[in-house]
Amino acid sequence: MGEQKVSFHQGLAYVAYGYFILLGALDLILSFLWGGIINYWALFAVAVFAVQVKYKNKLTNLILGVLTLGGSIFFMLEFLARAHKVGFTSFTITMSSVAILGIVMSVVLIFSYTRLSFNDN
Repeated sequence: MGEQKVSFHQGLAYVAYGYFILLGALDLILSFLWGGIINYWALFAVAVFAVQVKYKNKLTNLILGVLTLGGSIFFMLEFLARAHKVGFTSFTITMSSVAILGIVMSVVLIFSYTRLSFNDN
């Protein structure tokens, strides 16, 4: 059985999956190390994106893209508001950059749905 070649848009979707899995795993590990708690939202996010990597459902790409886009925009606005109050420190700049990259990865997931849907037709 031959391996199916991964298209450019599928590759971008895999990069977005990896980004959100890495972000969730990092949050899970840091919350456990610093606070001694298990962050179930991060665990849930890692599980959902790991299942998505396995099954590659296009509609789930769209749903996850819209949800993560809203979360990333909220996350970015929260850190920009904090930066406005305390000044732009390296922490607020880094976290705002993580949020902006999250917005980009969310848009990749949304457009991978539309692009991969057109490839099927």
